[in-house]
Order: sequence, then C-alpha cells, then structure tokens
Amino acid sequence: MSQQLECDVVIIGSGAGGGVVAERLSHLCEAGARVVVLEAGPHYLREHFNMRERDMIGLFLDKGAVPSSSFEIAVSAASCVGGSTAVYTGVTFRAPQGLIDGWSRDFGLPELSESDIQARFPRLEAEIDAHFPGAEMENANNRIFREGCEQLGYPVKQFRVNIRECERCGFCNLGCPYGAKRGTLEVQLPRAIERGVELIPNCRVLSVREGEVEALLSQAPAGTAAAPYALGPLRVRARRVVLAAGTLNSPALLLASQLPGLSPATGRYLTLHPALMSFGRMAEPVRGYEGFPKLHYTDAFSESHHYYIETAFYFPFVTAKSLPSFGPELKRFMRSYDRLTCALTLVHDEPEHENRLHLRGGRPQLDYRLSRRSREAILHALASAGRIYFAAGAEEYVSPVSERFSITGPDQLEDAITETAFQSGRVVVSSAHPMGGCRMGHDPEQSVVNAWGEVHGHPGIVVADASIFPTSSKVNPYLTIMALAERAAERVLAGL
Repeated sequence: MSQQLECDVVIIGSGAGGGVVAERLSHLCEAGARVVVLEAGPHYLREHFNMRERDMIGLFLDKGAVPSSSFEIAVSAASCVGGSTAVYTGVTFRAPQGLIDGWSRDFGLPELSESDIQARFPRLEAEIDAHFPGAEMENANNRIFREGCEQLGYPVKQFRVNIRECERCGFCNLGCPYGAKRGTLEVQLPRAIERGVELIPNCRVLSVREGEVEALLSQAPAGTAAAPYALGPLRVRARRVVLAAGTLNSPALLLASQLPGLSPATGRYLTLHPALMSFGRMAEPVRGYEGFPKLHYTDAFSESHHYYIETAFYFPFVTAKSLPSFGPELKRFMRSYDRLTCALTLVHDEPEHENRLHLRGGRPQLDYRLSRRSREAILHALASAGRIYFAAGAEEYVSPVSERFSITGPDQLEDAITETAFQSGRVVVSSAHPMGGCRMGHDPEQSVVNAWGEVHGHPGIVVADASIFPTSSKVNPYLTIMALAERAAERVLAGL
C-alpha cells in the first residue's frame, strides 16, 4: 500500500526552476502550510564532491549522456538535489534583449513582457552572487582565448558567474566541494528548508494529475542524505502541483500521466544548443584544469552564423572522448593534456516539430536531428575556434569534425573541417541546455502551457523549467529559468 502525504504544494524537481519555486513559496510554511519538494536524484552534500570523474558520474542522468535515437547528439543533465545548478559552471546570462517580447508577440502571450523579466534579473543576480569576475580570476586557458580573439578583432566578452569565495579548483562540473557555486543547492533550497519546506530525495515521480502525484521512493546511495519515509510507493495529494523536472523529464511525465486533453505539442519543438569541444595545443604549459574554467565568450558570429564560442576546460575522460580518434594519435595528444586549451561552440538551434521527446516502452526517448542550419553553424564555429587558437600561438588544433586528426596551421582549416567529415556515428554532438517540450503559447494545439506555466486544460499543474521555452534562449538558460519560475510561484501563490 502507498504511503500518503497531504500538502498544499508539491514541487517536482529541485534545480533552477524547482529550487526557486520552493524558496518563493517557503513563507507559506511559516503560516502553517505544507510545501514538499520531490527530487528523483540523491542529496549529495559538499563532502561527497571529491572531484573524481569516475565517482561523480552518479550526479548525472544516465551517467552524463542521454542519446538521441539517431545518436547524432547526447544530452548531459543532472539527477541530484540542486539539479544542473550543482554541476554547471556558474555561467549566468540575462536573456538577450528582445527574446521575451518575441515570445510574447509570436506565441500570443500578452501577459509575458520583456520589461517584467528584465526587471527581475538584477535582483536574482544579487541573490545568487552573480557578477563579472576580476582579472585575478583569468587562468591561462581563458587568457589564450581572449588574446586570440583580440588578434583577430573578434569581440571578446565576459560572463557573469554566480560564485563566492571561489577556490579556483577547476572542477565546477563535478559539484563544488567548497559551496562557492551559488546554485539552488547552496542558496534557495537551504533557505526553503529552514522555513519548513520538506525535501524528499531519491523520489521518482511516476505520474501527475491535478491534486495528486504518484511516486516511488528508492534507497539513498551510500553516504547521501535519505528521506524520512519508507521505501516504496508514495502518493502525494496537493492543492497545486509544480512540475520542474527539466526538459528531459517534464514532458515525459505529462505524457506518461495521460492527462485528458493534453496538447499534441507535448514533447515537441525541442531545442538543445548543440555543442562541440575543440582543442589547441600550445608550446608552453597551460594547465587549464587549474583555476576557474569559464570566463570569456565571443558573439562575433551570433547573428550571421548562429553560434557563440565560449571558453571551457574539462577533465581527462571528457576530453579524451571528445577527440576524433583512438589509438596512437589520441595517446600522443592526451600526453600534452597540460598544454591544451579548450573552447566550446554553442549553436542557436531553432524549434522544429519533429524534434521531440516521447515515450517508448514507457521510457523517455529523444528524437532530434541536426538541421542543415545547425550543421553549417557547427562547421563554421569549429573553423573559427581554430583561427582563434592559431592567432594565439597554437602549434596544433584538433576539431571533432575534421578530415584529419591534426591541423597544424590556419591554412588547413577549410580543407579539414568539411561536411563530408561530419558523419553521424563518427561525431557525437553534445548538449547541456535542453529546452522546450512544454512550450508556452496561446494555442493549445501548438503549445502546452500558458504564459504562467499552467498546463492548458489543467490549471492546477504548473510547469516551471526550461521545457516551457518556446524557442532557444540563445544563451545559457539558467537565469531565464529562474525568472520564469518566480512568475510561476507568484501564480501559484495567487491561486492559493
């Protein structure tokens, strides 16, 4: 028999969306209400983040790679308390000017305004300590990228990052052992819990309906925090259900729940910000694994070719799997790990009806094919990254799309980085920014939720994560998710 909980609000997910909703509604607990957060992943504490790739792979859904059915792209998403805010690098972009007004205009959302969302950003940034870092934070990897852009005349810009008292250990994507990264794990969730919000980790939700959630509690991994409930089925009754399980899970949950009248757009119009890493090898040591990994980007080709190039640096396994070869060439290049620089190309893809998340055998299945525009953007971006590194003095450049492993001069880029080298199965594109699947809009045939995140026909279910984005945000979506989640919390509060 299922255990049963009665509450006022149940929130599914604890990342950028769920964590913010929990904190914003936590004042209800001080007035006697009950707010519960269900998180499918474990509750890791700081001492568990040991900076070892093999151990920390458990922070991620399906060990960090959820592949599309075509194997053209694989999505990395967290499955832990704090969601992807526990394993991202802290990059905090405001939504580009005009994006929200475009959503409002193109998708019939007059209640959603640019001025409202933009006005939230400064306050949210202050809450999570987002700021432009000083020059002392620039490590060699970031400096080399900046100098290469400057040599070519590309605009080079800084990210805001939400960190405080950073130790510059370089392992942000494996969780921060110092608590310096100010995601929901360190900011919103502790505040919410202190006010009385109940957090239940290792709790996988099976279905949602207005007023009720069916879930399953599983064993907590060794050393992680456990929930004070018996293992097995759990039924939660609530006046409002907030679905913030992320783009890979929220659409799937709605589909699995077989809600009457659910929009045929559910799971469709996904965008993923297709991304690839490329590497330069310098003559002198870079030690990109030391210091803060992400400070700079260039938007030189954002309007003309639809991509950003960002600084990045990753760990040995992630680096090795991103290289386009095996055997002696791979070994030779990896022996120069301390001399490598790394950049991440990030494509602004467009929503397409056929790019979707659906259920196959009861499990989520990602169907996504790279468009012609995205493939062209990737080829152009990888060549641009090569020019940046050669301008900065690189001796060698390795692109994941290339006719040859080693490119030793800028004159070779055009012949090496070609469409014929861009073969499915040979090149696996990555994504860490899945968006869409429950997109906002006025028309229930073309969208899943309204401007407040309420599911069409089921206003007692509110979606508050990146799945409600009607299009790609063009930038890392964390701050925009927070702003929309705050609006959703206000809507829930008004309804209560």
